[in-house]
Amino acid sequence: MGDPSSELTYVVEISLPGRLDEQWWRISNTGTPAQTAAALSELATRIYRDLLGPGAGGLHRGRCWYHCLVCGPDGAVLDEVEGLVQAFLLSGELRTVAATITWRARRLRVGRGKAD
Repeated sequence: MGDPSSELTYVVEISLPGRLDEQWWRISNTGTPAQTAAALSELATRIYRDLLGPGAGGLHRGRCWYHCLVCGPDGAVLDEVEGLVQAFLLSGELRTVAATITWRARRLRVGRGKAD
């Protein structure tokens, strides 16, 4: 892991498509912005596979309860999304959060004179 003073904390909770009271995914961890964005992108890929892979049936047609929370080292909320979403949109939602984290981290580095 990186410097704890620069690590983000994230939590993602998703219900089973079509079954809002049954948990499907729940992950939480800490990491640098790059690690957090990579973890969310990987989860997006896994969910996409689960929804459209063999044996998925009609999972992609269901609606899920979805919550994604990303906090900075000081506990400030950097991004949070919560609500009902069509299952087929989950991968895009997670990729958007990952891209937002990457953009914010890059912007902070540029603001400190550490441009890429």
